[in-house]
Amino acid sequence: MKKVLFLPVIAVLIFFSCKRDHSAATKPAGKKYKVSFNVSNFTNKLGGFSNSKLKINSTDTLTTLNGYLDILHYIVYDEIGHTLHFLVQDSTDANMGMFVDSLPAGNYQIVFVAGTKGLNVPHFLTPSDGFGYPGAKWQDTFWGTIPLTVDNGNISREVVLKRVIGKLELTILDNIPANADSLIFTVNPEAATHWNSSGDPQGQPFDQVTYGVKIPDAAKGHANFTVDRLIGNTVIPFTTTIVCKDASNHVLGSAQADNVVVHANVKTILSGNLFGSGPATNTQSFTVKIDTAWLNAPPYSF
Repeated sequence: MKKVLFLPVIAVLIFFSCKRDHSAATKPAGKKYKVSFNVSNFTNKLGGFSNSKLKINSTDTLTTLNGYLDILHYIVYDEIGHTLHFLVQDSTDANMGMFVDSLPAGNYQIVFVAGTKGLNVPHFLTPSDGFGYPGAKWQDTFWGTIPLTVDNGNISREVVLKRVIGKLELTILDNIPANADSLIFTVNPEAATHWNSSGDPQGQPFDQVTYGVKIPDAAKGHANFTVDRLIGNTVIPFTTTIVCKDASNHVLGSAQADNVVVHANVKTILSGNLFGSGPATNTQSFTVKIDTAWLNAPPYSF
């Protein structure tokens, strides 16, 4: 089950598309039609998802789009895949989410991409462009598209966006040593961008991403230390390595989990013992499961 954004908003932003040549038989010269898009309110029914800006549960309803997202991109592609025009709204727009456009008769693909600060969405080329967070980790990101045929009248559409990233949650089950300083884990391969056209991760190149986490004093001597990261690679299995080091960069424990899978709008939980009774570099085993609070799927391990 996908978590989606329904978008009701109260603002009207009007802009005009680039002029194009059309045949008089099917596309009257100079004639344009009003097209309206609503990106609006939604109720979260899956639960469990949170990020640095908002925590939501099964009863929460968002009343404003700009209370959850920082930026919303609207792109119009013509029938041969060229960018006709675009608009970007941010959270300073009180009525973020309403687009009123003027388009001549024809066939279009309308793409919406929404996320937090740092989201980069190329507008100027074709739907084969890719959006993402250059040089930074993934944030909560949504995408949606609608094919649109403008004929001989005005059009109004409701827009549904879906979350296109997943979450990897890592839990260390045994006690964190008193001299532990940092936890480093890698995801390989990770997707740096998703296609504008489909919202899916771009196939190549995939990257290796390393995350470093400072271990707080309050976690030392205790079990179940947990960190999480949003993941862009939601299409192929990846390998995760976990290393804990002291302040002198000595390895205190390490582990590797292979064939980890994260799906869009789903949290994968990776848990295990990192500090065994053997040498510090002894590799421990980790278990992977799907968080059923996000998706009706049984836990699995390998």
